[in-house]
Amino acid sequence: MHVSVRLARLGGEPNPLAAARSDLLARGVALTELTDTNPTNHGLLDERVLEILARATRRAGRYDPDPRGWLGAREALAGRFGGEPDDYWLTASTSQAYGWLFTLLTDPGQAVATPTPGYPLIEPLARLADARVADYRTHYLHPTGWEYDLDTVRAALARPQTRALVVVNPGNPTGAYTEGATAAALGEACAARDLPLLADEVFWPFVLEAAPPPAGPPGRLADAVGTTTVFTLDGLSKLLCAPQVKLGWIRASGPGHERWAPHLDRIADAYLGVGSPVALALPELLELADDAVARVRARLSGNLATLRAVFGDGGYRVRTAHGGWMALLDVPPVLDDSALALHLLSTAHLSVHPGWFYDLDSPAPLALSLLPSPTAFAAGGAALRRAVDALA
Repeated sequence: MHVSVRLARLGGEPNPLAAARSDLLARGVALTELTDTNPTNHGLLDERVLEILARATRRAGRYDPDPRGWLGAREALAGRFGGEPDDYWLTASTSQAYGWLFTLLTDPGQAVATPTPGYPLIEPLARLADARVADYRTHYLHPTGWEYDLDTVRAALARPQTRALVVVNPGNPTGAYTEGATAAALGEACAARDLPLLADEVFWPFVLEAAPPPAGPPGRLADAVGTTTVFTLDGLSKLLCAPQVKLGWIRASGPGHERWAPHLDRIADAYLGVGSPVALALPELLELADDAVARVRARLSGNLATLRAVFGDGGYRVRTAHGGWMALLDVPPVLDDSALALHLLSTAHLSVHPGWFYDLDSPAPLALSLLPSPTAFAAGGAALRRAVDALA
């Protein structure tokens, strides 16, 4: 049996932490999940989402395919996020949007510039499209937060094989927004080589700690760049805490974005990945977004305050988190992050993500989800503090 080499590029054997976790679950051991960012596990899904989908399903008897997705849905997106309906393409997810754009922009073996630290899904998505990643760095300065190493951005874009720049705004798991002056610099670096910028903004509404002056409120990258084409990626998975609904979108904007449209149409037409019911439901679903964002921000902010209270002394430090669903916790240097995560899992049955999952510099923090219920989060944080203190 032949299996594509693309899968081999993703790696095969699970890492020791994943293997240990699987073994414990197979033996029926109950774990305290401190990394779970599935909102449907934490009571955050608005039941009206399912009611709206049920009504839309009854209207979905006729199939009328369009490469960019149902026009009414794209009109609703343009009304909320700006631009014109023809600037949008509906996708089944942000992951699919990445795949389409990597297919659009890269030849086999070419690269996209991606942030480090960053979310580990982007690289395998690139590999499945026969592309590579060229890393650029961001650095943490406490308590200000994260800042771009623009020299590494320019170096990544200067490579002849690099075909696009990926920016996650705010970063995951760093929670760092890309403020206006930096966004403009990134756009200029792309424009110097006529490269587009891919702006992943699925966590954009979830502001936690106010960005420091002079950045002010976080802005959308498409509004701040202005010098090159921007493909903005977003979706309902985070906006409505509804990952099972499976609807994302790409918005093209900025100078020259029209030239990409017919080529992206061809890719979209080959997939037609969005079901009619969710597309028909989108205008009504978007009316729930403001309530959903407010509800989730309250949960995130409350849990972040709890985290700071539990880990406010004793050599612990919660890193500044301007936005997103994750928090980074520096702990006393009792073990390296990988060994500590394995120890916590095997002895205290606490599941955390070590910093190396996200290419965080050593000594790396632990990454924790801010989504659990306040009661569960407080109990998990207290258990984590006791388990680490016991090693000191």
